[in-house]
Amino acid sequence: MSVLVRRAVAADAGELARLRRLSLTCPDAPWTRPRVVPDGAWVKECQEAIAAMLRDQDTAAAFVVDAEPGRMAACAMGLLLPRLPGPDSGKPFNGDISTVATDPEFRRRGYARAVVTALMDWMTVSGCKRIGLASSPEGEPLYVSLGFAYDDPRMSWRAR
Repeated sequence: MSVLVRRAVAADAGELARLRRLSLTCPDAPWTRPRVVPDGAWVKECQEAIAAMLRDQDTAAAFVVDAEPGRMAACAMGLLLPRLPGPDSGKPFNGDISTVATDPEFRRRGYARAVVTALMDWMTVSGCKRIGLASSPEGEPLYVSLGFAYDDPRMSWRAR
């Protein structure tokens, strides 16, 4: 079965924000407690930020599977982050996959695999050395099957 994947454009920002909201309600996601994520100003801000990012075709991309005109079944969004050359690579970017989401009614059809693979291909062709993401336990088998592995020598800080 072939899945039709396309690159999103700024006009898709509303649906991408909807799917991002869905991804944040994942009950076992490591970055949030199980809860219903309310609509509010953040959704509009997210939509505007996604539209702005997608206007920069060089450093941001989203790939989607459409359910029907005006409604997406799945998406994967990511950014190319500039990096300094090092002794093992002069590639100019690391990739960050920031949102992978599938509308619950369209799960188990291979859509997440299709959009993540398209995003990874774009990142690789764009000069990416490494691609990172945060995974829910539900998504982990997919990412492992695509070659992701835990690589945790880094620490992070989060503003409160």
